[in-house]
Amino acid sequence: MDQVYLIEILKKYREGTASPEEKDFLLQCYDAFDAQPEVTTMLTDGERAQLKDSIRAGILLPQITPAPSVHRRSISWFRAAAAVLLLVSAATVTFLLLRTKPSPPATIASQTVVQPENENNLIALPDGSSVLVSAGSSLQYPPSFEGQPRREVYLQGKALFTIEQRQNQPFVVHAGGLQTTVLGTTFEVAALQTGEVKVTVTRGRVRVDDKSRSLGELSANEQIVYQSREGEAQHLQLTTAPLSSWQQEDMLFDDVTLKQAAQLLEDRFHVTITIPDEHLRQQRFTTTVMKQESLPQILHSICAFHKANYTLDSVKRSAIIYKP
Repeated sequence: MDQVYLIEILKKYREGTASPEEKDFLLQCYDAFDAQPEVTTMLTDGERAQLKDSIRAGILLPQITPAPSVHRRSISWFRAAAAVLLLVSAATVTFLLLRTKPSPPATIASQTVVQPENENNLIALPDGSSVLVSAGSSLQYPPSFEGQPRREVYLQGKALFTIEQRQNQPFVVHAGGLQTTVLGTTFEVAALQTGEVKVTVTRGRVRVDDKSRSLGELSANEQIVYQSREGEAQHLQLTTAPLSSWQQEDMLFDDVTLKQAAQLLEDRFHVTITIPDEHLRQQRFTTTVMKQESLPQILHSICAFHKANYTLDSVKRSAIIYKP
């Protein structure tokens, strides 16, 4: 947490000039204040009590219906702790992200923010879709897509999306001034600080639009490179299946299903992974996969945790994960 920036917001809170977003940020971070003695001494006992009362009363935060209880397990308690710390860090940087985001969603106070720092983070979205968010990037999405005409997320940086189909509820990624609407399954969006935006499709189909026009539709192994400053777009046909180098780095599987993990491993290792048992496909877990780990090493670790077995055919480039 940027202590100088936090102190700045606290000063505005004391003067009564803090915006609703800044107040939300303080409430999210309040539990961490005890670790910041220079910060807590700025507030009087009465002001600290007032802030606590606001938290209890929920005056400044929107009321969100808690998600159904899910039994979550982890391959390693250390890795699970890392995942928790990552989520806590994501909560504390919500407002910091808003300061640099050009067009945040209107309901930002209720958004979930994923912002991995040192490794890629594979997360499960509320609709069952999965996203691999690259280190140094950030993704915002609502706690639920129910009741919304579109499933909309906001990306800064790079991410690989694998989307569950809902014909009556399109999935839209906002990044770098472009809107990418999913018509298929797996694609990458990279919104770079240079103003260049790349949309690359691995499987399925997407439509890409800027603020004023459609830039076209992409199918597998196609890419649009968009220069936001000039408003120019180039449509490319790729000769090989796209796989960016960042996708090969260390990654955290953050409470994802075995099915979602398998989809990512298929793209990473260019294999087909089959899981016949539906119950096994939906089992959740948390672990970290290092970039130097081979597919057999990863499958062995995952199967040991789930008490499952696997077969791997290196010639046909296919694997099966099954219950013994």
